[in-house]
Amino acid sequence: MSKRRRLYLFSPLPPQRNGLADYIVEYLPYLTTQFDVYLVSESGLAAGARQALAHVPALTVIDEAHFLARQPEADAQTLYNVGNNVDCAYMLDYVHRWPGVVIVHDVSLFYLHQVAAHSGRLNSALGSWLVRDQYLLPDDLMGPDGSLTRTPGTLYQECLMLREIVASAQGLMVHTNYAEQRLRGGALDIPIGSAAGKPLVRIPHFVLPPPKLDAHHVSQVLERFDVQDGDFLMLVPGFLTGNKMLYEVMVAYDQVLHELPNLKLVFAGEERASEYPLSQRISQRWPHAQAPKVTGYLDAIELDILLGRADLSFVLRYPTYGESSGILPRAAMGGGDVVTVDIGAYPEFESPLVTTVAVGRHVVSQLVAAIQASYGRWSQGVNRGQRRLDEARRLERLLPHALYGRLKGLLDASWGMRS
Repeated sequence: MSKRRRLYLFSPLPPQRNGLADYIVEYLPYLTTQFDVYLVSESGLAAGARQALAHVPALTVIDEAHFLARQPEADAQTLYNVGNNVDCAYMLDYVHRWPGVVIVHDVSLFYLHQVAAHSGRLNSALGSWLVRDQYLLPDDLMGPDGSLTRTPGTLYQECLMLREIVASAQGLMVHTNYAEQRLRGGALDIPIGSAAGKPLVRIPHFVLPPPKLDAHHVSQVLERFDVQDGDFLMLVPGFLTGNKMLYEVMVAYDQVLHELPNLKLVFAGEERASEYPLSQRISQRWPHAQAPKVTGYLDAIELDILLGRADLSFVLRYPTYGESSGILPRAAMGGGDVVTVDIGAYPEFESPLVTTVAVGRHVVSQLVAAIQASYGRWSQGVNRGQRRLDEARRLERLLPHALYGRLKGLLDASWGMRS
């Protein structure tokens, strides 16, 4: 029997509240059957990850200091699970020194580099990093020492900060056609593809079948957020960041509130008040019982309960930085209507339950129309069970076990091309 290849996997890990941690966990049962998997956590987080993943057999968790002390073997491969958030900052020390396959969840990594520079007290380095990635910023954005004096929102969309990561990578994975085209555009001078010895594959974000839910737990969660049987429930799921179009949803809700009875709007996620003070805005506009609710952080089961009950979910984002949305198919699996935006990768997910709105000056009127149309279908009676069944059949191709072979193929192809 041949020896299994060792795989060092860098990623945010449970119990971190991070979608990238949730993502990689779903592939671990498959990876551990074919690789000798070592998860490399950020320093100080290995013990928590080890405990959270104790149920996964044939798995070793080490921290980055342990990785540095042992040094990766010549016959070991590395895999990086990278997104545009602070929990991935530690990987920037390794992705160039020990190149491997990189899963690129977000095609703008500007914020990742920004927080990495800040946490390392290297703010002046960000200017040179931008130059290295071939970006030229206006003088009024740069300090004499190379630090940024201002960071307009366009920087997060236009300064992708991908070129050096692409140059180092031995293989690349993205989720959507939109992400692939932006990644290629951000590294125009770097040959990408199998012929260039740097394979790139497009693997959609997986979906998971809705879990079997305990009826008592379901009723408890719905009662906690005052969701009644006769309510038309509208949901904004996920972290409540500044680009989730929260203001536009509230304006649309306000316009239909007195026209359509039994409306309930719930913002199902953790508020980021520094980006948009949602609770404050709600209390200013609706100091009464019709005020939308903000749930705070929800675990996966609680969110699934609300998605499974929602009659209409809003999965909106503007600007979009190339993200793929795990929430979008998850919302559709709940059997309710879903509204998303017509930009970025979002229109690539197709389902009869999903409609798009055009981002721009008429977006509120389109949201109002979407609410009215969904409410009309709801008032006529909707067979949620059949909708869930049909959606589950459509999305079988996106289950983790159906997609894993393509990830394994990328790892093998990259390994076979190493010099």
